[in-house]
Amino acid sequence: MVEQVMTPRAARRFQHVTQWLSVIVLLVNGALFFSGVVTRRQALALLVAVEAPLLCIAALAVVGAIVAKRRAGAGMRQVVTETLADSPFGPMVKTEIRSYVALWMWIRGRNSVPESDAVVFSSHAGTLVVPTAFALATGIEVVVLHLLIPWQWVQAVLAVLSVWSLVMLFGYFAIHRTHPHYATSERLVLRHSGAVVVAVALANIERVTLRRRFAETTPAIVAGRLFLPNADGTTVDMVLGRPVTVRMPALSPSRRKTADVTSISVYVDEPDRLISRLRYAGRDAAVEPQ
Repeated sequence: MVEQVMTPRAARRFQHVTQWLSVIVLLVNGALFFSGVVTRRQALALLVAVEAPLLCIAALAVVGAIVAKRRAGAGMRQVVTETLADSPFGPMVKTEIRSYVALWMWIRGRNSVPESDAVVFSSHAGTLVVPTAFALATGIEVVVLHLLIPWQWVQAVLAVLSVWSLVMLFGYFAIHRTHPHYATSERLVLRHSGAVVVAVALANIERVTLRRRFAETTPAIVAGRLFLPNADGTTVDMVLGRPVTVRMPALSPSRRKTADVTSISVYVDEPDRLISRLRYAGRDAAVEPQ
């Protein structure tokens, strides 16, 4: 197999090249066909002569990677996860699948909180304004394009793309809503985009303060302070006794940030309830007027 005749790095690069070429050839072939540059027969010939062999090679590379990892003793779940991570499209596919799952959970009124004794702290007030506005704009756009574009196949493609983009947009917000912050009897877990950013031991929180900050409206680390805001900034400040490691999620692994912080500013819909929870856990909770 491919993995047996190549180094792991070369095999990973080979998979990336074959997968990218497969997608590029498919997109170019589709663009040439729909623009009328090539006929249906020519497009089919290009598909058979170029795209099919590329797909076979890409599939062979993936199978080789799976077989090599299985022979090394890895479990099937681990193999699938690692193989998907090796793909250049892995993060996008994983994010899309997560958005569909989160959307289904949101429709059913459920959330993803693993600890049974956890107290949930939501942070989604006002977050539906943007997707709702996009939904209205997309509906108007589909109607206008239907009236302006004479080709039915173009109308159908644009309508499908518009609906898909809306599903992805609502799925992204569903990830945020179904993966809230939560506190257990021992720690406070703060999340963003479905991933755990930091888990802080309650014993490490020296002071929690009700305070509105408007400087940051996107997650950031500034001067040793973690900001997890929404569009209205943050509502609660926390000072830590010891630094904790923060891992900021991102679609591309190369853009993920790791840093140590000694203070945290976070937005929650009910800041008083969070402060009461930390006070109940024995922490010094100071409340300042907003």
